[in-house]
This record gives sequence, structure tokens and C-alpha cells, in this order.
Amino acid sequence: MVDLFDPITIGTLRLPNRLVRSATNMRLAGPQGEVSKELLGVYRKLAQGGIGLCITGHAYVSPEGKVSDGQLGILDDRLIDGLKRLVETFKTEGGSILVQLSHGGALAFKAPGERLSPSPFKGARGMTLGEIEALKRAFVEAAKRAKKAGFDGVQLHSAHGYLLSSFLSPKLNRRKDQYGGREGGTRLIGEIILRIKEETGLPVIIKVGPDNGGGNTIEDIIESLKELREYELDGVEISRGLVPQQEIMKEKIRPYENEAYNLPYALKVKESLPDLPVILVGGLRSYETCKEILSKGIETLAFSRPLIREPDLPLRWKQGDRRPAGCQSCNLCFNIREPIRCRA
Repeated sequence: MVDLFDPITIGTLRLPNRLVRSATNMRLAGPQGEVSKELLGVYRKLAQGGIGLCITGHAYVSPEGKVSDGQLGILDDRLIDGLKRLVETFKTEGGSILVQLSHGGALAFKAPGERLSPSPFKGARGMTLGEIEALKRAFVEAAKRAKKAGFDGVQLHSAHGYLLSSFLSPKLNRRKDQYGGREGGTRLIGEIILRIKEETGLPVIIKVGPDNGGGNTIEDIIESLKELREYELDGVEISRGLVPQQEIMKEKIRPYENEAYNLPYALKVKESLPDLPVILVGGLRSYETCKEILSKGIETLAFSRPLIREPDLPLRWKQGDRRPAGCQSCNLCFNIREPIRCRA
């Protein structure tokens, strides 16, 4: 049976174990998205704690895509040196690290000027074709910065109501051109993937899932993933829901009782696309549950809240202390609009 600490290769990524730190915006970056000393400390602890693959908190790719204060940026060459220090800090312990590329769209409340959306939505303006071309270029340029900084690949944030996810939603994307509806949104993401691959050669994975209100079921998402495989997508992280956080991260998770709330979606993806590597995130708390999920064919398992409380959870499990994660799933780490930390 596959163990959590068995190595795995996903494309060109060689991971020492099956445990992933899911992208988590720690709200610790500088005012222009700079890597701070405090943020480096977070990644140092994660590296020392034994995580195999780390995905950074979502990094905004252009000024109008900024979601929150303290959000990491990757929109300017001046940020590369700090990002390089972040990579070097994490990779001292042998894990791999990806940067999550993001544009907030209608949720970019900390951006200057107008907010953008595929179609007009809650005060955000529908984008022109010229702005869509600029968006594609912004993602590609961000990926080029990621390569210069030493990241092992990129993840496209296409979940939770941010801009790429909005393009996938038939309710939010009412365009009538080539980028309209789920099919047009899939085309847009595919074009971004293809151009990143052509210009950087980096592996590209995507974070996506059913949106519980945006119009996409898991079956719709699977159809998009089938199309994105044609654009050389390397893997997928399955999440769910739209902002606010309570929709994405369920509270009151209890080990052995109601863990892994996104597992049914991930298993449907794996059944339909058996060769596409899948990362599962959402409510994982116990070693035993994680091992059982790996036995079902899911390749890797991702954690956010448990690693906020215990960044050394992987090391603890590896050394034989198999008690479940101490996270109480209270969401106080996220619900208070300050830098992220465990407040339980």
C-alpha cells in the first residue's frame, strides 16, 4: 500500500513525499507584494516541518488583480530577488515549491482603479478583448519571473471566484465572443497554459473545482480538465466553493468522522482522467484517512489550516507520532482580517 512518505514524480516534479502545503495567503508580504522577513520565517518552518511540495499563497500577476493587504506579488521584476530568497529558504530541506499565480477579478478589492470581470458583476466591469490579451501576457510574464526566481513550477488559481474561475462560470461569464461561457473560459486558461509552457518550460497545474452557485458541477469541471489536457496541463488540485471562506473551508472537521469533504469530487476526476495527477485538499486531519485516500489512487494530499497550527505535522507523522492534526477547524485563522496565525 502507498504510504504518505513514499516519493512520487509528477511530470518533472520529484517529490520526497505525498504531502502538499496548499496555497495559503498569509497576509505577510510588503505593501507592494514584496517578500518579507516574516514571510520567509513561515516558509522556513514549513521546509523544516517536512512538507514535500509547497504552493505559495496566491501571488497577484498585475496591479488590478490584488485581493488583500499583505498578499504576495509577482507582477514586477523588482520582486524577483525576494522571491528567489523565498525559494532558497524553502528548498534547503529538499522539497519542491510552486508559486500560485492569481488575479482577483471582481474580488480584487485592494487593487487601484476599476475591478475587472468577464462580464459586469457586483461593481466590476466586463473586460475588453484587449484586456484579456493583456491578462494572458501578465500570467506568462509572471511565470517567467517564477522561473528566474527558481520555482519548480506554477499553479493557476482557477477556483473560489477569482478571475480565472469566473471565466469558467456560465453565470459570471456571459460573454458572446470566443471567451464566453465555460467553454470560452477553458480556452482562455488553455491558452495561458500553452504560452507558459512555450516560454518557460515549467510544469503547470491548476486549482479548480465545483463552485456551488457559479453554475459548474464537477462534471462540468471534468469536461474542462479534459480539454486542458490538450494544452499540456500537468496536474490538478481539487477544491470547491466560492469566497467567503466558510464556503471553501468547512468548520468543525473531526478526525475519522467528516474528513476529506472534497474526496468525492477528486475521485470523479480520477475516474474520468486516470492519467492526470490529482491533489486533494479539504478537511484532511488524520494519518489513517490520508493513507486510505492514497490507496484509492489519489496521488497527493494537501493541507492549509493544519499547517498553520502545526507546520511540523509531516515530520511528526514521519517520526511515528500519528495523532491527528491539532487543527480545530474553527477558521479563526482566516476570519480575522489580520496576518494568518492559529488563534484557537
